[in-house]
Amino acid sequence: MTRIIIAGDSWGTHSYEKSYIHNDLEGFKWTPKKTYVVYPGPGHFLSDLTTLEVITTAHHGDSNTEAFNNLNKINYQNDIIVFYKTGLLREVYKAYLNKKQIYNTKNCKKDFEYYSDIFYKRCSSIVAKYFCLIGGCVEIQTEQAKQYNIDVIEPSITKWMFPNFKDNDFDPTLYWLEYQYSCDHFKQGVIQSYDKIEFWKKHPTYFCKRHPTVASNRKIAKRIYTFLKDKNIL
Repeated sequence: MTRIIIAGDSWGTHSYEKSYIHNDLEGFKWTPKKTYVVYPGPGHFLSDLTTLEVITTAHHGDSNTEAFNNLNKINYQNDIIVFYKTGLLREVYKAYLNKKQIYNTKNCKKDFEYYSDIFYKRCSSIVAKYFCLIGGCVEIQTEQAKQYNIDVIEPSITKWMFPNFKDNDFDPTLYWLEYQYSCDHFKQGVIQSYDKIEFWKKHPTYFCKRHPTVASNRKIAKRIYTFLKDKNIL
């Protein structure tokens, strides 16, 4: 039996809102101190559009490697996988938190290229009924995806919603790596990451706390469904 799997980071997990505004959905707060509510994410709304079972392995704060590891906990050989790529250098930060040794230099650009190549190679090695990428908090490098014959639903969800927006591969947590990098590429990345965060803040109907709202995830789910239908996957 074929299923649809939503894999990746928090963009594939929940919808974010500032308050309990959707009475038809069961929202919840992580802790009483939080000032927002997390509602069902794109997988929930996608399940309203298809008769296939939709499951979510995406998880908050995961690196791409952790997202792949979550995926590997299930048998997905007959499934359709939609993978939300996250920031490439979360690999470095997560290793730092877990006190693990991992490839890293003081050259941010070099490390980006290293982990980018690893990411697309790993995507191409997945054996499933169908695998594709979607750009959530970071943009997909379409040329690399094409090199490895990986389909892309949208290189950037933000750009898909706002065509004049210029996205990039720097995720909102890049600045956490200031202990590691001081090169110009890193500094430019932090600036571009900040600009993206500010853009999201200016569009609260679409984004909340650096994530899609319920309304946005309804649209994203429809886009995923349409893409898979057009590809004759569904």
